Amino acid sequence: MESMTGFGKGVAQYGNFVITVYAKSVNSRYLDMVLRLPKRYAFLEERIRKKIAEFFRRGKIEIQLKYSGEPVQEKEVHIDFALARRLKSALVKLKDELGFDQLLEFSDLLRFREILFIEEQEEDLEKLWQEVEPALIQALQNLKSARKKEGEYLKEVLLTHLNELKNLVSQIETLKDETIKTNTEKLKKRINNLLKEMKLETDQQRFYQEMVYLMDRVDFTEELERLKVHISHFEKTMEEEMCGKKLDFLCQEMFREATTMSNKAQSSEISFIVVHIKDFIEKLREQVQNVA
Repeated sequence: MESMTGFGKGVAQYGNFVITVYAKSVNSRYLDMVLRLPKRYAFLEERIRKKIAEFFRRGKIEIQLKYSGEPVQEKEVHIDFALARRLKSALVKLKDELGFDQLLEFSDLLRFREILFIEEQEEDLEKLWQEVEPALIQALQNLKSARKKEGEYLKEVLLTHLNELKNLVSQIETLKDETIKTNTEKLKKRINNLLKEMKLETDQQRFYQEMVYLMDRVDFTEELERLKVHISHFEKTMEEEMCGKKLDFLCQEMFREATTMSNKAQSSEISFIVVHIKDFIEKLREQVQNVA
């Protein structure tokens, strides 16, 4: 079992250049990603999203990437030889024309930045990805471990609530037969009294058909059995990966069966137990919202 809450951190160092990735996860119905990337790594967003999807299927995953120091970045030196030749020729003519005695030197040409300039090379995506990937994977792995650790704690909490639920269901089982018998006798008595009061003669076959229908409405055996099956399925499903949605569905089904059972039982004692059953189902469902 895996929780949807957790935190992870990854660090990659290249000389004095350090990349740090923070990965945080909270509850979400689906897989939702929020990326906070510096401009240098903005073009890696799609790759980062794909990598996150390899680790997780549910939860709101927030990734924050920071770096410090200066990345190793190659620079290109550009020289415009043609322009330099033309400029030298023009300067020589200008010197002769104006009658200057000084000789034309190399430093004179360097004043013209159009001839020689330094340009930073455009970043290569593969190189950027190689810088980020180690720290990102480390952060995601640490987040995964944190979510699993929290998931083990959640599992223990769920099992505790589930055991309480089983005990309550067992209490209802001990009351079931007597409660159904009592309700059936009450129903028969009410119908017979009503027939006597109305002084009506009725078709015996039709009478018993109606009786079967009405007794079925006070027999909550099927609801109790289905509730027990759902509890068993819940316990087994907890062993599966990414079981949060299934567990939430089972909680809904258990709550529905408990409500129907209480209505049919027409017993204050059973209704009181069902109130506690619903309370524990809600506690289960509250914790299930954290399960991936």
